[in-house]
Order: sequence, then C-alpha cells, then structure tokens
Amino acid sequence: MKLRAIGVVTALIAVCCSGTEIAQAVERTGKCGLGVCGTTGGDGAKIGLSERQTRDLPTEKRARVKDGKRTVVRTVPLEYQTVLACPANIGGEDVAACTKAYTSCDGMPNATGPLVRIRFRTVLPANAHGDWQAGGETCYPNLVPNTIDKPRLTLAMIQSEFDRTPFTAPVIRIEPVGNRTLVNLPTYFTATFPAGGYGPGQVRTTTLLGHTVRIRPVFHTTTITLGDGTTLGPATSTGGGYPGGDLVHTYTHPGTVTTRATVVYSGQFSVDDQDWANLPGTATITGPAQALQVLQATNRLVR
Repeated sequence: MKLRAIGVVTALIAVCCSGTEIAQAVERTGKCGLGVCGTTGGDGAKIGLSERQTRDLPTEKRARVKDGKRTVVRTVPLEYQTVLACPANIGGEDVAACTKAYTSCDGMPNATGPLVRIRFRTVLPANAHGDWQAGGETCYPNLVPNTIDKPRLTLAMIQSEFDRTPFTAPVIRIEPVGNRTLVNLPTYFTATFPAGGYGPGQVRTTTLLGHTVRIRPVFHTTTITLGDGTTLGPATSTGGGYPGGDLVHTYTHPGTVTTRATVVYSGQFSVDDQDWANLPGTATITGPAQALQVLQATNRLVR
C-alpha cells in the first residue's frame, strides 16, 4: 500500500499540468526534497525533483480571473522563483548561504546545483499575481522555467575559482645535501612548499556574486621524478630526510639526473563563513627541475 501511494505521488508530480497539483502533491508527502519525488544521489538520499521533473514543470495553468464584472476561467502563465535550501531562507530571498546547499547536489547526474527550494505563483491580468506556493526542491535550478531569479553562486563557480588559485609549486630537498649523491647510497627526497602562492592549509579569500568565498588547498599526493626513468609515488606523504623519510631511492649508475616534485592538491571551500566542505576537483602542480649528480665512489689503497 505504501509503495502504491509513492508511485501515485511521483506520477502526479511528473505529469501534472498545473502548479496547484504540484503543491498539493508535495503537501501530501511532506517535504519534496526529502520525500519520494526526488532522484537518488550518490549516497542513496532523495534530493528534490529529478532533472526531468524540473524540466517538465508547467509554465501555465487554468485560473479564475476578473474580466470586467465577470469572473472567467483562462489560461495564465506561472512565474517561478528559487531560493537556496538553507534554514535561514524562509522567504523568497537568499538572505544566507549554507554548506548543505552547495554540497547536496554533488554526484547528481547533470546537476548544476546548488540545492534550491522552488516557489511559484500565477501571473494575472493588470500586473496582478496569485499567492506564492511551495514547489519542492531541486538540484537543477537552471531548468526551472519562467524564473525571476538573480544570478546565483554555484559550486561550478567555486571550483573554477579553485582552479585559478596560484598554488605553491613544490621544491625538492635532497639528502645527501649539495645536490650530489653516490651510486648505491640511499637518497632521501622531500617535497617542500616555499613562500609564494597558496600551499597546503593556506586560505585564499575572494568575493563571488556578493558572497565571501574562502578556498583552502589540501595536500593530497606527491610524486618524485627521479631522472633515471623511474618515479616515487604517488605517495600520501611529502617524504622526509634520513633516517625516517619514506621517499627514498638508490641510484645504480653514475651521471647527472633531473629531478622534480609533482603535487596534487584537493581543496575545501567555505561560503560566508559557513562550515568548510570538500571540493570535487583537484589541481596538479609540478615544481622546478633540480639537477642531481650521481657519483661513483672508488676505493684506493693509501700507504
């Protein structure tokens, strides 16, 4: 019986032809964003109207309107508005941002995000309007028709800003020191992060569409190019010196090799001083080349 009711409500929202029917269906099931009418996200949760349901939202409905002294039934347009799905946003304005709105849609197929609540109303003659009604939640605000929304910050914008961050390029520290080592001698490598740019844990602050956005690089992996055709990593550490370092290589032939470190940064963000959240993308930064002489030690008998 429960499954049958779920199917009926889902069908109503998918195919109904008026905004009133949407509101009634949502009202009967509770909150659409947490109910049966959503699309399953990567964590199995139900998150708002599906892509198709959002795209198929009706753009008009039949309504009673005044025509002089008479009341007649006509087809009138529907007007939509979306607001960030945050606890503080109880009306039609984005008065506050929240981490949930920007992260809930991660993993949803084709979702632009952020997670928004939908409102709709009828547009009546003589510049009149009907009352606003709730229309559930969606991760596809770009597909909501006839919106009066202002431009809104999206996770894609934040990710793009992360990609433009001037990250610190890693520099290799080598032991033995002096950029010289010996054949058959363990050589220790460390990826360091000099001043200039943004390294692990450093916070870059910018403003996007009126929101204060903080971006924080997070160290992810290191790869050391050794110059003899081999590499160390990707490793989840930055290495270290003798004796505890874990990025160690022993050269077997003399010569001069070119070494460098490549670091992968993941990232975190915060909007308007809300909680930190993870960004979906990464950035790969390769540091400058560093020459290393590999010398052959020889034994001599000294009298």
